[in-house]
Amino acid sequence: MQVNMEETKKIESMPPSMLVSATYDNNSKSAVLKFYEPESQKLFLWKDEIGHKPYCYSRLAPDELDFLQERDDVLEIKTTQRYDLIKDKEIDMSKITVADPLAIGGTAGDKSIRNVIETWESDIKYYENYLYDRKLIVGKYYEIKDGKIVSHDLEISDEVKIALKSLLWDKVDSESMVDAEGFKKFVSEWADLLNQPIPKIKRLSVDIEVEAEIGRIPDPKIAEKKVTAIGLKGSDGFDQIFVLKTEGTEQGTNELDQNIKVTFYDLDKEKEMIYDAFKIIKEFPFVVTYNGDEFDLPYLYNRAERLGIKSSENPFYMMRDSATLKHGVHLDLYRTFSNRSFQIYAFSQKYTNFSLNEVSKALLGKEKIDYGLEFDQLTLYQTANYCYNDALLTYELTSFNSELLMQLLVIIARIGRMPIDDIARMGVSQWIRSLLYYEHRKRNCLIPKRQELERRSEGVMSDAVIKDKKYRGGLVVEPKEGIHFDVVVMDFASLYPSIIKVRNLSYETVRCPHEDCKRNEVPGTNHWTCSKKNGLTSMIIGSLRDLRVNYYKSLSKKETLTDEQRQQYTVVSQALKVILNASYGVMGAEIFPLYFLPAAEATTAIGRHTILETIKKCESAGIEVLYGDTDSLFIKNPTKEQIQIVIDQAKKDHGVDLEIDKTYRYCVLSNRKKNYLGVTKEGKVDVKGLTGKKSHTPPFIKKLFYELLDVLSKVQTIEDFEKAKKEISEKIATCGKKVEAKEIPLEDLTFNVMLSKAPSEYTKTIPQHIRAAKQLETIREIKKGDRISYIKILNKPGVKPVEMAKKEEIDSKKYMEFMESTLEQITSSMDLDFDTILGKPKQTGLDEFFWN
Repeated sequence: MQVNMEETKKIESMPPSMLVSATYDNNSKSAVLKFYEPESQKLFLWKDEIGHKPYCYSRLAPDELDFLQERDDVLEIKTTQRYDLIKDKEIDMSKITVADPLAIGGTAGDKSIRNVIETWESDIKYYENYLYDRKLIVGKYYEIKDGKIVSHDLEISDEVKIALKSLLWDKVDSESMVDAEGFKKFVSEWADLLNQPIPKIKRLSVDIEVEAEIGRIPDPKIAEKKVTAIGLKGSDGFDQIFVLKTEGTEQGTNELDQNIKVTFYDLDKEKEMIYDAFKIIKEFPFVVTYNGDEFDLPYLYNRAERLGIKSSENPFYMMRDSATLKHGVHLDLYRTFSNRSFQIYAFSQKYTNFSLNEVSKALLGKEKIDYGLEFDQLTLYQTANYCYNDALLTYELTSFNSELLMQLLVIIARIGRMPIDDIARMGVSQWIRSLLYYEHRKRNCLIPKRQELERRSEGVMSDAVIKDKKYRGGLVVEPKEGIHFDVVVMDFASLYPSIIKVRNLSYETVRCPHEDCKRNEVPGTNHWTCSKKNGLTSMIIGSLRDLRVNYYKSLSKKETLTDEQRQQYTVVSQALKVILNASYGVMGAEIFPLYFLPAAEATTAIGRHTILETIKKCESAGIEVLYGDTDSLFIKNPTKEQIQIVIDQAKKDHGVDLEIDKTYRYCVLSNRKKNYLGVTKEGKVDVKGLTGKKSHTPPFIKKLFYELLDVLSKVQTIEDFEKAKKEISEKIATCGKKVEAKEIPLEDLTFNVMLSKAPSEYTKTIPQHIRAAKQLETIREIKKGDRISYIKILNKPGVKPVEMAKKEEIDSKKYMEFMESTLEQITSSMDLDFDTILGKPKQTGLDEFFWN
């Protein structure tokens, strides 16, 4: 990262401020920390004051590294002790300290030391190294006294402290931990950190409009088209919009609120307009955009250069794959909302694609403005309104639900030990990697290389059952086919995180080097776990799990706390859920640097063992088990006493919490695993493996799908169920006939897919929606984030944009196939045959093979 920070003066004192980000300044060759001071709402930029330098490790002795000593950029090579967790002993390593991070890695050829010799810890970003070494935690408060950084803990209310004692210490099951006291101390440190107040963060949302080009998006790298509008929305009630008067464009009427200031600039004053926007941007510590990494910020940066605005006046600087601010912190919400963990666990999959419009519609109930005109046909005030509304939506995505997103980012930064802007851009595996690296450094442990971990798992793995899987997943118990009334679904709360904690699973504890631990076998595998030391992963995941289950879940419901406190504990609970749900997955994901297959395999093996043992317990208590899937059991009509017996046994024997998840009025199980249908007492229909809800499903199928669910929700008895089967068959047959007769309106046949990148970026394989997009490019501009609506047609290329298609071109057979596959979960679980419903002869042999 090339940042020019000449003007950063040395700070002698700073009031308590929250550490929010870190970067590297190329001029002074030092780390720079960014602190947010909640009172003045300003950022303090702090340059390293201890002369910290980049380094890496080698297993070669210093005298074997003499050839490196000759280099100007190598400052020192000396022997140092690090703890090797895999071998469970201290080892000697050579520490190579250099003047510049690029000397270690990041350049081609032998300039980078890691390309010349085998190194350890050479692929960590320098500013991350800096945070780990100084034990600095992003999201925590610090002050500066006499030019030194000092930790500062804000006061936590007595009530919360008492709750920690009563909710947590009485429930923390530290018995299963090898070092129970160490574990309790760890939990306590987490609670202190996560209970620190979260300040209101001053921020500005920025959105720009650029002169349209027919058929293509203006390229931000070249930035040759004029910026026509800049929308600015600030958290302190700041609302402003700058508009360039373009040739031949009418002014129109002002539809904006009177508090929103609109400033017009003459056509030759674009440079002045951008300069004025830059002045405002510099006043805000945080800037939020939607896809600003790829478009708004690089465009403004390069356009400013093109117009001759001095680099020192430009608040931005560009990195390889993102844009940021020299002084402030930039959050690109497009990256945040397209993070699967946020989408699924924080926002319960309320949105299915990641455009500003879709996310705003789902979370805010608001949309982008659509004047039904091409962009160059809008009046100046319409352009102003359109651009300001985008900036407003972007801002509100950070402020809705009591600033939920900003709070989540702060809490996850505290857990992941990572700059807030990185949290907003990176996936959950990066957060967990950073947290584990921090804990390694804190304990002076060497971070192992991927190859070392791979070597340890060679030749010791059991056979994976599924092709392409490296280890067996969760247990799926054969379903008992048919319709069952009064079904209770029991769920193992945080099953895998619980197992990781209770069974001490970590890359260094599974297959540890101690002979006498080999007795500690993992059922169903040839692995064992350590009984001498707490594993690092086990401590971290276990403590976070206990905090969430025993503490934050209850705190977030505590009536006596203020709304603000309760909101914070709800957010913490959600953030922990996001991380815990991913924690097991990353252990078995090849992209994860501490990926160790035996640990992942041990986790699922213990999970399978736990469920099988629990099923045996159910049967011995006289409970009929209908179906089991990974971490849940479907049981038929149990009594309260029977349920309690099973819950107590699971806790006693396996250290896991079993709880009632939901109760179905009736449940239909098919002979296919992971494919069932259940209706709750309230009439809500759950269909497992539901494709009818996917966003790209054509509206006519979606409508039919929901009609069928409605029929099912009304069933009370077995007789009702038979009637429902008949009604469902009739509805499908009617719809099928309409498809074949081409009687369904075109807009109900559309597949809607959002472009995750520009059509020109697809080179190898061209998916169907891109074929449609390329046809559209002949009549209008198509860019990343646009929604493409297309129809399946008979002739090549097989698809057509809805606005260009005709009824007679529809490929009815393709729609029938799609309808069959979408409704299959309902029809197969009810033992209905699609062809029979449609009055077709049953197919046989090859014909059936191709049809399926």
